[in-house]
Amino acid sequence: MKKLIFINTAIMAFALVSCGGGSDAKIKAMQNQIDSLQSVSGGTSEDLNSYIAEMNTIYDRLDEIKRNEGIISDNSAETEADLSDDKRAKIQESINTIQQLMDENKSKIDGLNKKLKNSGKQNKQLETLIANLNQQIVEKDKEISDLKDQLATLNIRAEILAVKNDSLNNVNAENQTTITNQDTELNTVYYCMGTFKELTNNKVLDKGGAFAAKAGSKLSADVNMDYFVKTDKRKVNEIQIGAKKATLKTSHPSGSYTLVTENKKVTKLVINDPTKFWNNSKYCVVMVE
Repeated sequence: MKKLIFINTAIMAFALVSCGGGSDAKIKAMQNQIDSLQSVSGGTSEDLNSYIAEMNTIYDRLDEIKRNEGIISDNSAETEADLSDDKRAKIQESINTIQQLMDENKSKIDGLNKKLKNSGKQNKQLETLIANLNQQIVEKDKEISDLKDQLATLNIRAEILAVKNDSLNNVNAENQTTITNQDTELNTVYYCMGTFKELTNNKVLDKGGAFAAKAGSKLSADVNMDYFVKTDKRKVNEIQIGAKKATLKTSHPSGSYTLVTENKKVTKLVINDPTKFWNNSKYCVVMVE
C-alpha cells in the first residue's frame, strides 16, 4: 500500500487573510476591505464586524484543520500492520476533529449566505469575499474526502462525535424558527364584523359594498388592518355575531359554514370545514344590521 500523501492546499489564497496569523492579525489585514465595504453598503461598523468575525472563525477552523492534517501525516504508516495503537488513536482523534470542524464551517458559511441574502442589501465586495471563502471550503472538502479515502486503507474512518455543536445547534434552531414562522403564516387568517358604515369607514368595503381585495386575498393598501382580528384558522371554529341580520362579504364555499339563527337573531358563524372555508381567501368579512 502507498504511504499517505497529503496535499498542502493554499487555504488562505485570498490576499485578505494570512493563514499563519491570529484573529487580531486577520482583522487588521481586513481593515481596508472593511472601510471600502462600509462606504458601499452604508451599513454600520457593527454589521460589517459581525461578518468579519464570522469569517475569521471559519479561517481559524481551517487553521485547526490544517494542524490536524499535519498530525495525521506525522503518525501515518505504509500499512495497517505498521500502525501502532498510539498512532492510530492520534489519527482517529484528528480525523474526527477535522470532520467536526468541516461541519461547523459549512454551517457557518451557509449562515453567512443567508444573513447577506436576508439583509436586503447588495454588496458585491462582501458577496465576493463570502463566495471566495465558500470556494475554499469546497476545495478543502475535496481534500478531506481524498484524505478519508487514504485513511480507509488503514481501516480508519471519520466518526461522528457525540458532542454538542453550538454552531450546528444554532443553525438547526434558525431552521426550526423559519419552519415555525412559515407554518404560522400559512395558517394565519383575519376576520372582522361591522355595519356597512363601519366597514366602509375602515376601507374594508368600497362605497359599492364590495370587499376591498385585489388579486384574491391581497388587500388594498388603505385598508385598516387594525380593524381585523388576527387568528389561526386551525383554532377558530366559530365567530360570535349577535345581530338581526348578517351577510358574508367575502367569498367562502357553501357548505363550509353555517350562520346560526336563534330567536330571530344571527348568533354566530360556525365554520364547518376550515380548509374549505379559508380556501378562497384568508379574510372573512361579516356585515351586520
